[in-house]
Amino acid sequence: MRIAFFGTGLLGTGFIRHLLATTGTVTVWNRTAAKAAPLAAAGARVAATVAEAAADAERVHLCVKDDAAVDAILAEAVPALPAGAIVIDHTTTSIAGARARAARLAAAGVGFLHAPVFMSPGAAERAKGIMLCAGPAEVYAKVDAALAAMTGELWHVGDDHGRAAAMKLCGNAMIIAITAGMADALAIGRAGGLAGGDVLEVMTRLKPGGAIEVRGKKMAAGDFAASFELTMARKDLGLMIDAVAGAPLAAIAAIADRADALIAAGHGADDLGVLGLAPPG
Repeated sequence: MRIAFFGTGLLGTGFIRHLLATTGTVTVWNRTAAKAAPLAAAGARVAATVAEAAADAERVHLCVKDDAAVDAILAEAVPALPAGAIVIDHTTTSIAGARARAARLAAAGVGFLHAPVFMSPGAAERAKGIMLCAGPAEVYAKVDAALAAMTGELWHVGDDHGRAAAMKLCGNAMIIAITAGMADALAIGRAGGLAGGDVLEVMTRLKPGGAIEVRGKKMAAGDFAASFELTMARKDLGLMIDAVAGAPLAAIAAIADRADALIAAGHGADDLGVLGLAPPG
């Protein structure tokens, strides 16, 4: 199958190296041509233009920065695509953007799947990690085996292209929140004379990820029966803020503000999970 790949950043390069190793030939294009040079040395064909890369591609992959970059490439690629080509976008994009893009491509008669991933560049080269995939079942069925070969787990999440985009953002939200939480824990630890290793040992023993299975399950169901009252959590947040004595915090100050608003609205006796209370209406 003739493959075109747009985007030779870290993640895109990982994918392309895997495709070169498993399929033997990939045509690549990158806005900054010099970034594609190492892939040419590895066997990729480097196209001078988007249209040139798309002209004979049966399968087109994109892995670029954002919605604007995806749309700019597709504006040039779609008119050049041969009949029956399928576009697969691995970019983390907006939910609305994924849906609008799908509608435009459907109107143009082009099959489209949104397939963002949870994997590092190294994992992409080794075909490890998770690939979400949203789009019509009949389009998915044409490339599912090829996509499965690019990842450790391929997860078709339905016809609605916005579902994959939303799920990717949910996952990244948790990754970012955990990283911010660790940053704040380290700041509090430093203020208390702890080494980074001491803080890490607390986390290793505590295993805070278990809260997703316990508190997260209740939050998803809208169950805020208290095992850790919000007022008590807010007290602890105050202690944390006081402990760092004005040092910057990544997340805790914003959480305290959210807790204050919920307490003022009468939720102080509810569980800490009420931080996830959906707005009325």
